[in-house]
This record gives sequence, C-alpha cells and structure tokens, in this order.
Amino acid sequence: MSDLSLRLASKSVFPEQPPQETGADGLSRTWITRGGNFAVCYSEVEPGAVLELDSPEEYMAILPPDGTEATFEAGGETVEAGADSLTIVPPGPSKITARTKGVIARIVSKANADVMAKAINADVYADGGPELAPVDLWPEPVGGYRLRHYPLAQHIDPDGPRIQPRCFRSTNMLVNLFGYYTTRRETTGLSPHWHDDFEQASLTLKGRWIHHMRYNWGADLSQWVPDDHGEMGTPSVIIIPARAIHTSRDIGPDGPESSLYDIFCPPRLDFALKPGFCLNEDEYPLPEGAEPGEAKTGGTLLSWQKPG
Repeated sequence: MSDLSLRLASKSVFPEQPPQETGADGLSRTWITRGGNFAVCYSEVEPGAVLELDSPEEYMAILPPDGTEATFEAGGETVEAGADSLTIVPPGPSKITARTKGVIARIVSKANADVMAKAINADVYADGGPELAPVDLWPEPVGGYRLRHYPLAQHIDPDGPRIQPRCFRSTNMLVNLFGYYTTRRETTGLSPHWHDDFEQASLTLKGRWIHHMRYNWGADLSQWVPDDHGEMGTPSVIIIPARAIHTSRDIGPDGPESSLYDIFCPPRLDFALKPGFCLNEDEYPLPEGAEPGEAKTGGTLLSWQKPG
C-alpha cells in the first residue's frame, strides 16, 4: 500500500452471512471478522454451549445486558459471569460454558492465527497490515495473569449523560463499552476524526447505525473511493481502517435501545494516559516511559474527550 492509499472498511452484519464456526453439539454459532491485529468473534449460544480457546495472549469476553450468563474456566480458576459483564481471560487453555441462551462476544489478538484464518474477511489482510503500528505487549498485570471479571452495570448512572464510556485495558487491547442508548445522537454533535496508525472496531448489538466514512485521496484519481454513509443493521461489526475519517450515529426514533462497543488492539495509549479513564488501570501498568496525564495522543488526531 502507498502512503496515502487505504484499506477499505470491513462490515459484517451477522444475520446476513453464514457463521464461520458451528459448535459440534449444535449449541453455538460464531461469526468471525478480523482487523490487522485482532478478531471479533460473535457467538450466539444455547445453554450448555462450550467455547474453548488455547490463546497465546489474553483475550476479552463480553456478555451483553440481555441475560447471557456463562462459566469461565482458565488457569485453574472458575468465574461465574452474569449479564452485562466483561471478563479478561489469561493466556493458555480456557473454556466458556453458556448457562443461558444469549450472546458471547470475544476479542482475540492476531496471536491466534487459526482464528484469524477463519475470518470472513481474512483475504483483506493478506499483506498483514503494514500501515499499522507494531504490536508490543504492555507489562504483565499486577499479580500476574488470571481471570479478571468486571460487572458493568455499576458503572452506569441511569440519570447521567447519554454517552457513558466504560473503558478497560489489558496487555494487548482496550475496549470502550458504552452504556446502551435510548436517545439518538444529534446530527450537530458528531465527531469526525481518524487514527494515523491503528484500526478501530465498532461492535453494535442493538439499533440501526450509520458509520460515516471518508477515505483520503491519493494522487491516482482512479483509486479514489466515494464517501460511505450506508446504514447497518445489528448485530454487526465494522473494522474502521487507519487514516479513514469516521464517526458513528445511531438512527431512528428515541426509545429503543442501541449499543456500541469500541475495540482497539494494541491498547490505545491516549485513552490509557488519561487518569481514571480506564476503570482497571490499577491492574494493568502503562508501558515503560508513559506517564499518566501526558497530552500526546499516541496515533489519534482526536483528543480523548470525544471517543467513537
């Protein structure tokens, strides 16, 4: 790729495509969409479904607020996870067993080469993603690798503002799990921006969305790509390329819930440097030389105050 050419966004509306994995017991279906450094694995599960992974690095698993419950087993530990929760799973073999019907969304790093190869858009990354910054693991968590479980409802103020970020990081990724919205985003308050050398995945489980996208123009007019204002149903994920100008907006009448989870791999340094923004910052040290409160944005041209 040339300096100004861009990889196009990958869009997956899961009900519109076949799953990339089906459990041998028929109790789970999993859709996989990858970025350069990570994959989003969205699974619809029945009670008793088992999702196993032997991961060289940590991965994250999200149980949405709609009733999914699951048992996590890894590193000799067991965690009983309820709906609306995040679990960080340590490296090595792990097993997630669904206790109820629902959804489990896992974010895994590119160290899981077998998962990357199954992604519906694997061919998009045949070149590996040379426009992306190299991936360096952040320091080992305080107390070592283990299951780390975070109920999320306690971080939402029902009388608070529409946008309530819930940001968590690990050694290899960062997620911003916004509380569900019941009012739509104003068209006068959008936040178009781009990231110089990292991608963003936006996982949406409810509502209807437009991920507005504008690609940079290079010297060759024949390679220019029109702006993209296409609507996306849910559940779905979009992988937003580095350097693409973007902003997201849920559409339709107020009332119904819509959801947005933003994913970055490796962790987004400008978010991590803001004291208190990552809710588990006491468990995951910053890279050597990074100091909380620094103004440097670490690859994004938008300040931390306007995520998404």
